[in-house]
Amino acid sequence: MTRHPERAVRVNRIAAALSILGMTALLGTLSMLITTLVHLTLTRTRDWHELLNWWHPAMTTFALLPVAFYAWRFNRIKVAWHFRGYHLGAEELYLRTGLLNRRLTVLAYARIQEVNVVSGPIQRRYELATVTIKTAAGSDAISDVDPQTARHLRDRLTELAPERRLPV
Repeated sequence: MTRHPERAVRVNRIAAALSILGMTALLGTLSMLITTLVHLTLTRTRDWHELLNWWHPAMTTFALLPVAFYAWRFNRIKVAWHFRGYHLGAEELYLRTGLLNRRLTVLAYARIQEVNVVSGPIQRRYELATVTIKTAAGSDAISDVDPQTARHLRDRLTELAPERRLPV
């Protein structure tokens, strides 16, 4: 199996950090609203100094949950990349993913309908690309490979797909 470049781990860590940052902002806003409503309902006063005493434990709790989740995910991302890979066989493309739930996908070249190379802004910054392979059954992707490798895979798969199809 061909492994992905090491910088792909950095890209996935950045993506996880951005999603957890958004989750932290959402949880912080929700905790502020909920503690304000609870405080106003229970005390029926509008003393903002007391409200700040209510906010402190709630904010700490809701801020530490995403931080703990990110710390767990940060380490898991590097380990998970050791189990990702792809292999161009004689008749099929093999894709391997998963850390806890490992999955081996076998795509017959004859079934491939479309192959695309896509690169987002973070991937372009780290010189990576994703090869998306579409079949009648759905789509799969080889994510975070070198752009040259992605173009080579695209060209090779589009070359092999018509060769392997049965004549009609």
